[in-house]
Amino acid sequence: MRHLTLNTPVQAPSGFTLAYLRTYFGERTQSGAGAAEFSLSLPLYALAAGRLSVKKPVTIEARYVSNAGAPDSIEVSWSPHGTMAIPSFAGTFATTASANGGCLLALTGTYAAPGGIAGAAFDALVGGNMARASIQGLLQELATATEADYRTRLAM
Repeated sequence: MRHLTLNTPVQAPSGFTLAYLRTYFGERTQSGAGAAEFSLSLPLYALAAGRLSVKKPVTIEARYVSNAGAPDSIEVSWSPHGTMAIPSFAGTFATTASANGGCLLALTGTYAAPGGIAGAAFDALVGGNMARASIQGLLQELATATEADYRTRLAM
């Protein structure tokens, strides 16, 4: 199992950011089952000098966790569809307030590289960097969407 913690700044308050993510993932849930189809970007640095990526489908589950006396969080997990390019992942989104009125959105979790020993070797050489880049891209997408929604609400 490989452990990751990545974060990105968000120009929206901490509570708003978690509430937005709750809605964001909730809107993608199919028939109330708690799972949704979602596409993750998979960066292909090994194949191109630039920032080439492909979208790969995953089933994602997200659950808001109210923590009495502690910051709330969103537990998230995903599993790939018909590909070994993206491993299954389980983790937690959390926010920390920033001095500027925004927050830091973090995703902490674990994954196991698929493919046994060969997969672990690939993960050590290239896959780990691809996983970090993929999750960092997801965090940036979520930050951008949160900030846009926050600006829209402020303008109302």
